[in-house]
Amino acid sequence: MKLSKRQKAFADAYLTNGGNATEAARAAGYSPHNIGANAAKTLKNPKIQAYMKQRLQPIERKADLNVEKAIIHLLDIGMGREITARSSTYDNIKKMMLEDTTMKYSPGPKQQVEALELYLKYKGMLRNSSKELEDQQVAKTKADVRKSKAEADIMEAKAKLLTDVDSQDRTVIVDDVPEDD
Repeated sequence: MKLSKRQKAFADAYLTNGGNATEAARAAGYSPHNIGANAAKTLKNPKIQAYMKQRLQPIERKADLNVEKAIIHLLDIGMGREITARSSTYDNIKKMMLEDTTMKYSPGPKQQVEALELYLKYKGMLRNSSKELEDQQVAKTKADVRKSKAEADIMEAKAKLLTDVDSQDRTVIVDDVPEDD
């Protein structure tokens, strides 16, 4: 599994930035043109997937984390079940633990929705890829440009009617009252 320097930089950046493929591609030096689509394509590369899996295995083993435990925890949050969390305060100067607290809480609605979204994305039931979003934004921008051009053409035609001087006298009625939709 030999990766190029750029692919390795992408994978390392993806792992360290919390899973943002676009930012990882930017950090690895990929071209800013269509960076979202290129990042998604690069992320699907089997060699990169294998490299990232290899990098994560020792960390997961050390943390005793596997996919099953992660999904169960995610579903617990999504369903609003009580979660046990630990908080500790350590004084680096005195090199001693000041406080070590275990608390129980129920996740709020925002956390529940985010956890369920993440789970549905994992299951492949919720797709909102960066390519789809980019296509939607491009279509909206094109529609906005067409609308602006049409409005400009209408205004030019009205201005031409008002400024066109020929030998005839005429009255131009301009309807400024917007119609109710």
